[in-house]
Amino acid sequence: MKNTILSSLVFLTSIIYSQTDTLCNPSFEDSLNNWGNFCNGSSVGSFMIDSGAAYSGNLGLKVNVSNINPPSTCALTSCMLNLQQGKFYKISFWAKADSIGSLLAVLQNTSAPFINHADAVLTVTNNWQNYSMYTSDSSSLSNVKIKVKPETDGVFYFDDFQLEAISFLPFNLDVCEGDFENGIATWTQSNNGGNINVISETNVVQNGMASAKATVTNTTNGQPIFSSCKSDIQKNTKYKIHFWIKSDLGGQQVTATSSLSSSPYTNYGQTTVDVLTNWAEHTYITQADTSIYGNVRLAKFKFLNDGNFYLDNIWIEELPPQPFFCEGDFESGISDWTQTINNGAIASISATPSQAQSGLQSAMILLNTPGSTNSSVQLASCKTDVVKDSTYTVSFWAKGSAAGLNFNAISSMASAPFSAFSANTYQTSNIWQEYCYSFTHDSTILSDVRLLKLQFLDAGTYFIDNATINSPDYICSTISSSNFEVQLAVNIYPNPAYNTLIIDNISKLNNIEIFDILGKRQLSIPHVGNKVSVNIEGLPPGIYFLLISDNLGNIQSKRWVKR
Repeated sequence: MKNTILSSLVFLTSIIYSQTDTLCNPSFEDSLNNWGNFCNGSSVGSFMIDSGAAYSGNLGLKVNVSNINPPSTCALTSCMLNLQQGKFYKISFWAKADSIGSLLAVLQNTSAPFINHADAVLTVTNNWQNYSMYTSDSSSLSNVKIKVKPETDGVFYFDDFQLEAISFLPFNLDVCEGDFENGIATWTQSNNGGNINVISETNVVQNGMASAKATVTNTTNGQPIFSSCKSDIQKNTKYKIHFWIKSDLGGQQVTATSSLSSSPYTNYGQTTVDVLTNWAEHTYITQADTSIYGNVRLAKFKFLNDGNFYLDNIWIEELPPQPFFCEGDFESGISDWTQTINNGAIASISATPSQAQSGLQSAMILLNTPGSTNSSVQLASCKTDVVKDSTYTVSFWAKGSAAGLNFNAISSMASAPFSAFSANTYQTSNIWQEYCYSFTHDSTILSDVRLLKLQFLDAGTYFIDNATINSPDYICSTISSSNFEVQLAVNIYPNPAYNTLIIDNISKLNNIEIFDILGKRQLSIPHVGNKVSVNIEGLPPGIYFLLISDNLGNIQSKRWVKR
């Protein structure tokens, strides 16, 4: 008998536990049982079960509210819920209104602190629609309720609430009404010490029928903020936020940011722009080192000066990670390359016009005394990305003041422990030579890879030029500058080129040949004079080599890129 009673208790306990994340009376078929409602402050409302309020079944809920003026409010609350560890939850319901109105829906603690574990600002129309929100993490939750609060006066209808446990959150990448065609209800505004008033504007638009007009004052005491809805950011993904802005006066500044919507308000990317009197588009890059759900303002505008500002057509695009070299041709110097001279080494690193494989200058490393380690004298490219399961070929050109100078070329992580993907030891030639190697990585890495880290090991002078990242099928140049005397002062531009390539020289150019990276001749132009304009429209995009000779018998090769 005791065992029977015990078994029954265990059974009942399991039933109770399994129902802790189940809504009571979700479709109002049992009238308002297990639902609470209230109005406070000056707000007035009625909550009635009505057959005419049903989306499905026999009954639904009709809510008639007036004089809503937050913090005065009316609210509908569910029964107490306890949500299980390890699950996310989707909360959904059907709703409509007699006229367009606004609702705030939250999943909230029933006692202080009244933390919102899910929330959504919803625009309700006169047609039935299904609305939803999601919990932001998978922690267990005790003593929480669903609360729905009208934020505008009107008559609202509700039916068929649902609480659904899910394993993964859907990804929501949105700036919510970024074109403002349906108003500004999904956006928030904060005085932040100053004053701001944002309205829907129909007379001044960049595109479409409406924009957002922000009237900002008192910025000497604070910087007002206008923010998009809460959204998500996915780990290992870059986003570019686009926005259009203008002002009545011009000359003011606005900072656009993507950041957490709650403390510590972590910043994931921003730009500060000078606002003009004409519409202008601006962009900034956003990325995070972890996935964040439901707690990111992808577009948050902070106004630094008083004035009337107009915002329109705010949108987001996902950017595929893309490895690249900063100043790989050194035409703009070496400021984006990290220079290291330590461990007793005596050396200098600079950009020089005295030598160039192509273009106007290269990087020069003058090493007088080597240091005690391989990394004592080092030149490393900027931090960049790599993409999961991708293979890349790094190429660069180098020469030495003498043949046989030893150096290392490495692709590696930019942070400790500086794991290498590929490490190679080479020797210089005393003429320009292209060096190539490939590496593969099995995961996506954002902004933490040095594609090329050069370590200089022997005393002498090294020249580096035209570092590029290429596809895995890239073939290192078969046209070696060792075959030619590099004596010509040839200038080629633009590089990269699109339709036309200009080639000029002090002495008369006698012949020009263009080869692709496989060494196949694509064009031959004899007797061209001191300067020639070459039509390259017919060439497919890619890397090419010029073989140039002048009337004095001098010969030189140049590398260039067709876009």
